[in-house]
Amino acid sequence: MRRVIPLGVLLAAVTLAPAPLAAQSPEPTQKAVVLSDAEQERFLLEGQIVRRRSAPGGVTLSVRATLRLGDLEHECHIQKIDQHRPSFAVGGVMEMDFHDSFRGNVAGYRLDRLLGLGMVPVSVARKDGDTQAAFTWWVDDGLMDERQRIQKKVKTPDVEGWNRQMYVLRIFDQFIYNFDRNLGNLIIDKDWRIWMIDHTRAFKMFKKLRDPIQLGTRCERDLLEALRKLDPAAVRAAMKDVLTPAQTDGLLARRDLIVKYFDARIAEIGEEKVLYDLPPRIAVPANAH
Repeated sequence: MRRVIPLGVLLAAVTLAPAPLAAQSPEPTQKAVVLSDAEQERFLLEGQIVRRRSAPGGVTLSVRATLRLGDLEHECHIQKIDQHRPSFAVGGVMEMDFHDSFRGNVAGYRLDRLLGLGMVPVSVARKDGDTQAAFTWWVDDGLMDERQRIQKKVKTPDVEGWNRQMYVLRIFDQFIYNFDRNLGNLIIDKDWRIWMIDHTRAFKMFKKLRDPIQLGTRCERDLLEALRKLDPAAVRAAMKDVLTPAQTDGLLARRDLIVKYFDARIAEIGEEKVLYDLPPRIAVPANAH
């Protein structure tokens, strides 16, 4: 059983207890490979597994594997878990609409790209042996995860930039109803960019926000605009093979609540106190699925 640590106000000045789960340990570092999303998808879908070992820190028998396609070798994370129960006791709390599925990793990646964030590594669904699984790109140039950063008392070189990334992360987690964000599944790369991994327990069907206070007070300008313009038909097309219709309905309903929340804040105190900008993180358009 995984011990869940709430995200809370996970900003640079706040210290939280470390979580035990890390779907990707950034050591040893995977050297950066410059490929588009489409090229990474093809590699993950077609690459031959040449080595495999248990992923460090995981409790769902996930695998770290080396794939080879042509002359290229790269690491990936393979996750096969696929469970759904109407209710399930987690840490003494009854969790309704319990999901723990590799499909959440693929859905998280696709949704991230629909929003133009580039904060979730590429993930595809393919078979590993006779079982369907998520194959996820191992984050390049990983320095540490957030658990390690706190344990080692490493300070971010840009507190404001870090906090702005965290605002985006918190909104994204409310959007996908993420029940399992913890310090081990936030990977920090050499440029101090945050990568969100392991979304197997997200994407519930609920049409409410899990913890509205986590939306905070500010929103990245392009993210709010992307949420506002998110086309339901495009979302349903992107999610049709990884989410149920009820899960997608919940996702879209939560989008409406998030937009309404920030629109109300803007009306109350003005755009300049709510919206801010982040540098672009991805240079390639969202892929069609």
